Amino acid sequence: MGITRWSQEKEAKQSYIVLVDQVTSELESHPIITTVLSLVDCPFTHCTFTSSFVKGADVIWDMRRMKLPKSNAVLTSAPLNELEKTVESKRELWSQIVVQQEAN
Repeated sequence: MGITRWSQEKEAKQSYIVLVDQVTSELESHPIITTVLSLVDCPFTHCTFTSSFVKGADVIWDMRRMKLPKSNAVLTSAPLNELEKTVESKRELWSQIVVQQEAN
């Protein structure tokens, strides 16, 4: 008879944007990036790295040097090369991560 059981469709996967100055292959495996995304419960597989902001996109992290046009990112930080070298940049990012974790 072709009768099948009705089931509710699974929730669509959320897609997140990570804004960077320049997209490189190292971004996908960089330990700082993978760690930060896991700390804010953002599945790495749902992220796209781009250098251009699209209005209305869900920006999880803005790492651009010049944050123009402005995005409503969950996290904002210095570019990756500065995060690797500067303690103050890491400290600022960490405080945002803590706020995000407490909100969830």
